[in-house]
This record gives sequence, structure tokens and C-alpha cells, in this order.
Amino acid sequence: MKRIALIVTTFLLVACQKDQKGYMITADTLGFEEGTTVYINAISQSNRPIIIDSTTIQEQKFKIALPPPETNDFNYITFKDLRGNVLFLAENNPIEMTIYKDSMRSSIVKGGTENELFFGYLKTIKNYSDEKFKLNREYQAASKAGESEKAVKISVQREELVEKEDSYRKEMMNNNPSSLISVLAITDLLNLKKIPASQAKEKFDAVDDTVKTSRLGKNLNQLISNQVSKSTQKKIEIGSAAQDFSAPTPEGKLLSLKESLGEITIIDFWASWCKPCRIENPNVVKLYNKYHDKGLNIIGVSLDKKQDAWTQAIAQDNLEWNHVSNLKFWQEPIARAYGIRSIPATFILDNKGNIIAKNLRGQALEDKISELLEQKSL
Repeated sequence: MKRIALIVTTFLLVACQKDQKGYMITADTLGFEEGTTVYINAISQSNRPIIIDSTTIQEQKFKIALPPPETNDFNYITFKDLRGNVLFLAENNPIEMTIYKDSMRSSIVKGGTENELFFGYLKTIKNYSDEKFKLNREYQAASKAGESEKAVKISVQREELVEKEDSYRKEMMNNNPSSLISVLAITDLLNLKKIPASQAKEKFDAVDDTVKTSRLGKNLNQLISNQVSKSTQKKIEIGSAAQDFSAPTPEGKLLSLKESLGEITIIDFWASWCKPCRIENPNVVKLYNKYHDKGLNIIGVSLDKKQDAWTQAIAQDNLEWNHVSNLKFWQEPIARAYGIRSIPATFILDNKGNIIAKNLRGQALEDKISELLEQKSL
């Protein structure tokens, strides 16, 4: 019985050990005073630093067990009354460090796939940067000495090096969808304008959900959204073709911009809760009544949230033209596609759907419509 009990106890201990999660940091510290406090810091989802644990240096070493990370992210080590830090990626693998007090940036971090990828990435990018710096100096020296042939040769070498660096970043982006390094590579490529926002979005959509929902993943998603928005705004400048759209009418039928075009068409972004919009509405009604028979059409795109508020405002303000809305407030997809950041906002289109003016109100809007329709009648 004792033997059976011993076997059961041993089995339970092994099972418990297997269930244990988390990781251990073991570090050799060079140049630090005995008893120096060591802090393990994380970064919250709101991008604020938080201390998650601490220990002290004993005999030029420290060792600390940490809980499993809740998300893929950077942590960093700091020391009491000392400047500088040592960066690492939190992951469920043992991490070994060699930390230099006088040169924390030169510290060595080993252990875990994520850290190997990250520090390998940093090292490779630094090597490219150092080589580019060297070539830049050689190019300047050759140019100053009037050695044009040598300068051209160096310039070609630098371009080839830049292409290799770009290819390396793209390789890291494409080959590591389950790693945070993919987010870092996409972010770098986007910020360096090596890939368009549309491609960055495509690559980001392909990474694992655990990477998407990390703090850095969320930051990248916002960066991509901002750049896509800027790109879209460039496409909707005067002279460009208006982007077609379809959305529900108050009656629930889908209506497109293409179906709503007249000789001249106004896309009017507004909402029932927008006071400046409601103040402007009588001017738009007057304009519509005056020029509709001459070819003016209007399609109202509402940023409302509630169906009743939207339809009541249409009736109260006598807005007899076409209306559409997805009732998604500032997340209205048509407004986002047109880069709308404030309302009222208007776009004036010709009969082919090209933008010929925008954001006119009051008398300026009427003068423009009058001018355009008079040109049509000549």
C-alpha cells in the first residue's frame, strides 16, 4: 500500500509540474552593487508602464520566476536609481541574460523563439544600417574627391543593400504569422513607406488572432486604418471619381450613388443630432426645390444611430430627396470611405460621378449649383 501511495504521490507531483506555467529569468549582472533592486516592467494595453515583480542582485546574479504572459508583448528590466533598461519579449520559455551596468544596450538576452526572432531581427537591421552608413561616407568622400565613377558604383551598392534589407523585412513579415516579429516588420515597412497601407492590411489580416489582439497588434491596426483613411482622402479630391456606394434607404431598400446621379448631384453627409446640419437644411431644401427640375439630385448620407431619429428629422425638415444610412454613427462606412471627420459635409458631382466641388454651404453652395446648371443649359 505504501508503494502504491508513493507512486500516486509521485504521479501527482509530476502532473502538477506539467501543469505549471510561466517562465524563469536567470541573469548574470556585471558592475552592479550587491543588493540592487531589480524591477520587471510590463506595458499595459493603454501604453503605460507597470511593475509586475521585483527581486535583488545577489553575488552578481538574480533569478526570478514570472507568471505566464497574458499577451505577446515586450517587457523590460530596470534597476533602482539607475538609468537604462533591458528589453525582452515575455514568453513561456526560460530566458538567460548577461547585463552590463555601464552599457545596458549591449546586454545579451537568450532563450525562447520570440526573443531569438526579435534579437536576430534587431541585429540584422543594425548590420544593414551600419553598412549603409559606411557606404554613405564612402560615397561622400568619392564625390568630394571628384571620383564620379567610384561614386556611381557605391550608389549602386547602396541601392542593392536597401533592396536586400527590404526583402529581409518582408521575409520576416511573411514567414512568421504567429509571432510578434511579423507585426514589427509590417510596422517598419509601413512607416518606411516600403509597402502601401492596403498591403499592410492584407498581411496584418493574415497573422494569428493572438498577435492581432496584442498591444502592438492593436497599435498597428490603428496605424493601418489611419493610413488607409489618408489614402482614401487623396482619392476623393476634386477632379477624382466619386467612390460608388450602396446603403439602405429609410424603407430598407438598397440604393446606390450611381442610381442617384443627376446632371449635378450633391452627396450630403449629415445627422439628426447635428445642429449645424439642421440649421443648414432649410438652405438645402430651398436649393433642391429651385434646381431639381433643372437636373439637381441630392443623396443624403446620415450618421445617425437610430432609425426613428433619422426618419423624423427627414420629415420635420422636409428633405424630399434620396436618403441612405447604415445607422452606425461615426463608423458609417460611407463616411469613413469619404474621410468624413465633421458634418455637415458635401461633395458635388457631375453627371459622370466626378467630384467638381466639395464642402460648400449656404450661398456659396447655391452659387456653385447655379453656375454649373447654367453651364449645362448653354
